Amino acid sequence: MQLVIFLTSCIQTLPSMREIVFFLFWLSPCLYGQTTFNHQYTLGFPYKVFTSVLPTDSCFYARGIITDTTGGTYKVGNLFVKLNLDGEVEYQKKLATAEKSYEAWLGDLAPTADGGFVDACLAKDSTFKGTIIRYNNVGDTLFTSEFLHPYYPDEYFMFVAGLMATPDNEYFFLSGIDGDTSDSYNGDIYLLKFDSTGALLENYIYEGSPTEVPRSMLLEPDGGVIVGAKSSNTGQVWQDYYSRAHVFKISSPGEIEWEYFTPANQLFDMARDMVRAPDGGLVIASGKGIEHDVNISTSILQWHPYLFKLNAAHELEWGREFRGARHAQGTSAVKVVSALDGSGYVATGRIIEDYSIGVEVGGSWIFKASPEGDSLWARYYSFFDDILSFPHPWDLKATSDGGYVIVGETRPRPPDSPQLLRAWMMKVDEHGCLIPGCHLLDGVEETDISQAELAIYPNPARDFLNFQLRGTALPKGAQFRIVDITGKTMKAFKAGNLADTYVVSVGSWPGGVYFLQYLMDEKVLRSKKFIKH
Repeated sequence: MQLVIFLTSCIQTLPSMREIVFFLFWLSPCLYGQTTFNHQYTLGFPYKVFTSVLPTDSCFYARGIITDTTGGTYKVGNLFVKLNLDGEVEYQKKLATAEKSYEAWLGDLAPTADGGFVDACLAKDSTFKGTIIRYNNVGDTLFTSEFLHPYYPDEYFMFVAGLMATPDNEYFFLSGIDGDTSDSYNGDIYLLKFDSTGALLENYIYEGSPTEVPRSMLLEPDGGVIVGAKSSNTGQVWQDYYSRAHVFKISSPGEIEWEYFTPANQLFDMARDMVRAPDGGLVIASGKGIEHDVNISTSILQWHPYLFKLNAAHELEWGREFRGARHAQGTSAVKVVSALDGSGYVATGRIIEDYSIGVEVGGSWIFKASPEGDSLWARYYSFFDDILSFPHPWDLKATSDGGYVIVGETRPRPPDSPQLLRAWMMKVDEHGCLIPGCHLLDGVEETDISQAELAIYPNPARDFLNFQLRGTALPKGAQFRIVDITGKTMKAFKAGNLADTYVVSVGSWPGGVYFLQYLMDEKVLRSKKFIKH
């Protein structure tokens, strides 16, 4: 009888759809139960960046690059870090010496069959050497295996593009090299295969025309390797650019079995990352761009992120350009993963926006395409700091709870500022939300300020204040301000897009109570209290 009375009461006082939505916002952390966070790390070094992440059911492993001035000697080294599921560091171990530097920018930290890890980096002393690093299960270095440029000593520059491990603990190492001794801009692809001890088994050189730059690879069940690269003239000219994504398969004997180039009459960035589709095709992360004139004799290439799919016959099935506020350098899609539930493909990259405040605002975004290439959603994360920080994602992985983890760095802006690079890690849920419930108002464009709500997560804040304004469009001239308990303004900036999650660095602020305010014409329309740890 009490249940009947309760249901009757609910029917008589049914809330509006708007109220239901905001109730779900309030309840969403309980409903979804996924941990989300946004952290930056000092790690005890002046310069630090995460370049790869390996999620497990119980923790995250990350690798990165650090500078170390311990003992008064400047060193660059690799860093191996274990973090818990809340993104808190459990331990870290470095590989650095005064005589030799180690830098792992590209390629993934990969698990090995014996429970350890393998990684690829560039070692530098008197020259450049490609290097394999083998770790045990707690990140101690077991051995390093180095190799020189195949044309050494006539040529010596190379870079690491990727490493993948087979189930038998053999390793494929992908690198880019100077391709002939007469032209330092003639880049070629160098592919090597090593056994579990780091001994070289096979190596191949693939010459590019005019220049071939590798970036990604996949291992095939038949022993072949699919390579993602770029064919371009960008290292040889200052304008009239030619740039095409290039994807090809190398058979186990080392021959090119098939290849695909994006159209020659358009500009495409390199094939920066690839995932397999269930039907045997490939989904590839790249960029589609324009040539922007700087002056009468110089141009630069600028991009929007671009995903495209090749079917099982290696033919273009679809392409999708994800457009930010405008084209910009360095804004291609850098990583792509498959959603664990098969609902599509999620990618990440940088975004550079102009908020009409006289300076660029840097951010990152994560976006999703359906299996057919339709845009499903995009989440924008705009970073604001005393010195504007540009987040730079280096890696993206799907997590076992259905969410996604991004690692990278926050870069100072302007580049010559005294602020140093900081390692960065962000975990979002299955909808790409850092603030739970951000997806519940997708497509809503309310203009009634009475419906506006400020959403902050988490509260208390630690490294960053992450917030959204939900329920109203952002009119021109809208502004956000953060004040302390005395009313002192800590940060103020103009609002951008309604869909943005705004990120303000508060790590250096004193602990205590603060107020986030939404203003129009200097009038406070909404205010919300938060605590800084």
